[in-house]
Amino acid sequence: MAYGRLNNILLRWQGRLEDERADRLVPWIAAAALFVLLAAMSLAQARSLHGSADLAAYTQASWLIRQGHDPITTVTTNSNVFAQQGAFAFYPLAQLTGLIPAIPLLLTVQSFALAVTVVPLWRVCRGLASLRGGAALVVMLCFGVAPIVQTLNLDGFHPETLALPFLLAAAYFGLSEHWRRFALCATVAVLCRADLGLAIAGLGVLLMVQGHRRRGAVTAIAGAAWALGFLFLLQPHIGHDGVTQLAAYSTYGRTPLSVAWGMVAHPLETLGNVSSRENFQLMVYLFAPVLFLPFLSPRYLLPVVPLQLVYLAGDVSHSTRYGPQAIAITAFIYLSTPMGLARLGRPSVERVTVDRRVLITLLAASLSFFALLAPSSPYERPWGWGSQDATDGARLDARQSIGKDATVRASPSMLMVLAQRQVLFPLHGHEADDPESGARAAAEGVDVVIVDRHEVRSSATDEALFEQDLEAQGFSVTSDVLGIVVFQRRS
Repeated sequence: MAYGRLNNILLRWQGRLEDERADRLVPWIAAAALFVLLAAMSLAQARSLHGSADLAAYTQASWLIRQGHDPITTVTTNSNVFAQQGAFAFYPLAQLTGLIPAIPLLLTVQSFALAVTVVPLWRVCRGLASLRGGAALVVMLCFGVAPIVQTLNLDGFHPETLALPFLLAAAYFGLSEHWRRFALCATVAVLCRADLGLAIAGLGVLLMVQGHRRRGAVTAIAGAAWALGFLFLLQPHIGHDGVTQLAAYSTYGRTPLSVAWGMVAHPLETLGNVSSRENFQLMVYLFAPVLFLPFLSPRYLLPVVPLQLVYLAGDVSHSTRYGPQAIAITAFIYLSTPMGLARLGRPSVERVTVDRRVLITLLAASLSFFALLAPSSPYERPWGWGSQDATDGARLDARQSIGKDATVRASPSMLMVLAQRQVLFPLHGHEADDPESGARAAAEGVDVVIVDRHEVRSSATDEALFEQDLEAQGFSVTSDVLGIVVFQRRS
């Protein structure tokens, strides 16, 4: 009796989702709800001063742009922010930070980009995969709770994240032959990160396979030309320090061409790097929450494979691998997931009906991986984020004690607080084996050094020696409140 009643309720809701008006409203309602949740969590985390170095770097870059300086992000790479990955779409955002505080603006825009991705995802489900409304809704829910989506939302700010909805929308518009919208979305995507041009080129090849040979060829050539043109021409000119990505591929060669030849000439080494344990874990992290459904429709996944192989072959940090480098493959995973789900379904006159048990299993898997791996998992107690304790107050007070034009080196917890200045370096010298050499490195080229003792990994003795040696370098303690110590150079 109860099962029959539940079944009738589900059937009624299924019917409502098939309505044309629901097709227009449901994705935007879902996007709005997801945006509220994502923005609330990212802003709460930022208010707790738990931001990343990348968020501090882009906050600094936006301040420098508004002040008319070159956007050299000393917080991270000490290079021009546009030379790093060609994220030219960041420039208008930087200008807007003159009207809206930088950190709330950057985080809110990023959360909006992630949330609005469900709109083209719904179109893919309904238009390309011909799924019924219930199945499309499940796919949207799986996207919203995906660990990679939650990680991108909470891992500081990355302009590449803004490309996610445009990549998926470009795929949808291209495959559904809306060429002007396709061109616009593809253009915006590559302006968020230049090497996404290789993903657009792969999408062009897919369009050629689908029968759109001329437009597909133009897309493939334009995408590859933009990615390679930025790498060889624009990046060295803007950054004045060559190709910044080469450090991750130094085992293959010293120039882009020698790196490419090194990968081809040593296939076993390249294969070993691509198939490393860390990369295998990444693939499971990305594909397991959707039950590996993309592999049922690999045609829609193949466009991103060349770019992803390049990423996997490099030696990069964990945050890069699970952050900016996961943007392109995430878009194509959620392009191919509905197509794979449709293969499991039963075609009817207009739609593909997927067994309810398959949908329940898919949703259960996504929720399980969300609880296990997402940084906003209930186990992380996100409802308690957003508060500030006395130590956070001391960090904010420390900012008030130094001049706006002072050059600063500070512990990672202070970077976001101090980001709006021309010269700001992260403090790592106090972790050196020799406190004296660490103090010399910390004092070099700055007027102020701020130490957060809560982040110290060395022993109390070594930390005391470091602070004594820092005073010997010409600094004096001007503030020491709740473990936040401010050293200023004596005039």
